[in-house]
Amino acid sequence: MAESHDFLPARPVTTFDKSSRQESRRRSYIFVMRLRMRFLPPGLFLLTWACCAGLRADPGDIEGARDYTGFPRLPGFVITDYDEDNPEEADFPVARPIALDAGHVDTVHVTGHRYIIRYELGAGHDTLTMLETQHCYEELAAINDFTVEKTGAVGDVSETFYRRKNGHDTWLRVEPSATVNVLTIVESDDPAPPPPVVVETPAAKPVEKVEGEDPMYGVLVKNGRVVLPLSFVPGKPDLEGNATPVIERVAAMLNRHPELSVRIVGHTDSSGDAQDNLRLSAARAETVKARLVTAQVDENRVEAVGLGGSEPVADSDTAEGREKNRRIELVIGKGPIPAPASVIN
Repeated sequence: MAESHDFLPARPVTTFDKSSRQESRRRSYIFVMRLRMRFLPPGLFLLTWACCAGLRADPGDIEGARDYTGFPRLPGFVITDYDEDNPEEADFPVARPIALDAGHVDTVHVTGHRYIIRYELGAGHDTLTMLETQHCYEELAAINDFTVEKTGAVGDVSETFYRRKNGHDTWLRVEPSATVNVLTIVESDDPAPPPPVVVETPAAKPVEKVEGEDPMYGVLVKNGRVVLPLSFVPGKPDLEGNATPVIERVAAMLNRHPELSVRIVGHTDSSGDAQDNLRLSAARAETVKARLVTAQVDENRVEAVGLGGSEPVADSDTAEGREKNRRIELVIGKGPIPAPASVIN
């Protein structure tokens, strides 16, 4: 769905005809997830999650579809595509040596029992922000004894999880967005081969590892840019959800490295008028800059830039692609902005 770019007037509130029971369950689900992120131990969380079990089935699901064990769908989503095949193959991106290291992102090829589950948000439903969606799946992965092999802060918003249990390997990739979540799972009896070892050439200058350093800094220095996990109200420059943890994290990193000057670069999808897209992307970049300045970052070190839809990283003909193209990046220094590795020509 294309964004509306008339973001100056206030958006009218739309009232949906929802049953009180459905709305109560949705709010309970979101409350439980946010509460778990802050306070609850895993055991108690599993009990509270079970109270929301009614959200896991929907008559809108395609025939024969089901949630993957341990990973129930988010509220309001229905299964619109479901594929299960054995044997089948899939690739899973992994970051080495830590899940936030974009310097060494490799691919693990896995063969086994494969599931692909596509969820789409039903009409009239609200959803979590991108960051909250990622946190939900990270929590589910931890509860089910998966380790994080790549976070959504590296390269793109997808996340990779891995578990070795009772002699079986399970790989799971989540491709989240505001309206579509896709899960790819492969259960394999044979351990997947490790990613190839990357050997630095003598000319390469590795990023220094400093104890207590935010991994985001290593990604930024290595690539010259990093995508920030922030989302905005559609068609508006206003941040959506609780952006404070991300803002504080970026501010702390910049304040720890006063030698860095950066740009906040806003991007939109290519839908609609190009000038409106430029205006909206610039306004969103200014919003993030203002929040960083409020968090005690020197405003002279931060420049806000809007590029509209001129640098897509995915196919704008699909809803998932447009969601990925709408992003905010942190870019080092002055001068030309380095192109993202996956720009679509």
